[in-house]
Amino acid sequence: MIKTEGNMWAIIDEYKEKLDLVATHEQKLEDKYTKVSVLQAEREARERVIDSLHREAMMWMDRFAFTLNGSQDLP
Repeated sequence: MIKTEGNMWAIIDEYKEKLDLVATHEQKLEDKYTKVSVLQAEREARERVIDSLHREAMMWMDRFAFTLNGSQDLP
């Protein structure tokens, strides 16, 4: 009976170790997901700024072109 109980405690300890490994792996995955989410949000913010700057540059180029062509009507 004592041998069986010892085996059970060994199995319990083994599963505790496996649970700890799973918990550690899960935390690493959560950290990576968070990092990827932050990087994606930063990329999207940069893209919005670039788009905004591009639109503004095109507006000024259009105005400059109208000025060069002698037009009085600015877009």
